[in-house]
Amino acid sequence: MKRIVVQEHTKIVRREGESTPPYLEQRIYDRLKRFDQRGRAEKDRVFSWGDRSARTTQWVGVIQVPGLQVEILPKIDEVNLNGKKEKEIQARSNLLYMLSVAGQVPVRERDVARLTSLKASLSETLAAIFADRLRGELLRGPERAYIRREENLRRFKGKLLIAQQVRRNAAHRERFFCRFEEFSEDTLMNRIFRAACRVLLNSTHTPSTQDRLRHCLLLLDGVKDVFVHDELFDQITITRQNERFADVLHFCRLFLQGRSPTIRSGRERSFSLLFDMNRVFEDFVTAFLKKQVIPHLDGYRLYPQAKSQRRHLMRDRGRGVLLLQPDILITSNDRQLVLDTKWKQFSGKVGRGDLYQLYAYTKRYECRRSVLLYPQVSEAKCLDFDIIMGTDGATGEQVGVRFVNLRRDLHNKRSDRDALACELKHIVQEGFP
Repeated sequence: MKRIVVQEHTKIVRREGESTPPYLEQRIYDRLKRFDQRGRAEKDRVFSWGDRSARTTQWVGVIQVPGLQVEILPKIDEVNLNGKKEKEIQARSNLLYMLSVAGQVPVRERDVARLTSLKASLSETLAAIFADRLRGELLRGPERAYIRREENLRRFKGKLLIAQQVRRNAAHRERFFCRFEEFSEDTLMNRIFRAACRVLLNSTHTPSTQDRLRHCLLLLDGVKDVFVHDELFDQITITRQNERFADVLHFCRLFLQGRSPTIRSGRERSFSLLFDMNRVFEDFVTAFLKKQVIPHLDGYRLYPQAKSQRRHLMRDRGRGVLLLQPDILITSNDRQLVLDTKWKQFSGKVGRGDLYQLYAYTKRYECRRSVLLYPQVSEAKCLDFDIIMGTDGATGEQVGVRFVNLRRDLHNKRSDRDALACELKHIVQEGFP
């Protein structure tokens, strides 16, 4: 199988018989294109497609089709790293740290450390963590619950269903059509675990991970194989009896559920595990502020996506029009600060649409300041735009451009995490002069 590692917004060329990396042979290129375009809206595709080339978009993670695995890593300005392998390892480590902080993968701190030691792709690492977690819980005992069944039995059990008994057993008086409850491990949760193990067994290439997944299947031998669709996850209720499986179930949802793009089944074994970096960056900054910054600022409160604090920009006959939903709203003593995250490389100019949006936030939330927050790139400079009114000059309100420095070893170095927290704290305090 051909394996390539690329960054976001990188071109992959279709060149038959040539070796200019990254390139794909015609048949592999066409197979990847079919997989990406099948049943997906254009905005949700992993690649933007041309006739002879494809370009990665904002999705990061792994996509696999027969004969090819493509790993897409975040495009962050690297410093103090020598060699392609070191950059890849650092990018994976930071991505997994961001995903774990953002809550998009149920990974504990010691699990993140495994990434650097394995030096494997993101999907291989997550598969190994999942297999370890699931096997450990199953060895403690699989989930069991009372399951309602209706069967035609030779012995009476539970409650006799009269209508079915008359219809099916009129000529078979030795049978009883009964409804009963059975304490069994063939639960919906265990069926999902079994389905996830089978999918990952077909997609992982690490022998130790495959062995753990096979052991999990053996421990779930009494569970039926089912096709897992999105609605099944919503039918599961987490209780005190099964809450120890909550993180593992989250993993299964990550691997199996129809997030866009998702795993697809069929004759060809294809697999994808992908994350939208726009959402990852927003969730990471929000969670990092909430855990590492806001607790050290007295009287400050943070509202992700302005929950419970959303406002309409206009009104039509008493009804709100244009609901505003800033990424992050921070309040202190009846004053507000809006932070709007943008996962893109800052080119020195701010888009007109972004400025209009931040102007609306500033006015409607009566902020002294609203901030566009970008990942830091080389030579990027902070900007401040004064809002003016009429011909009288500045109103004292500003839209600022600030940067988050992710060119760090966020998992392994406490000093790097502290430095990031200090920078974000300064950005917040700027909004409350």
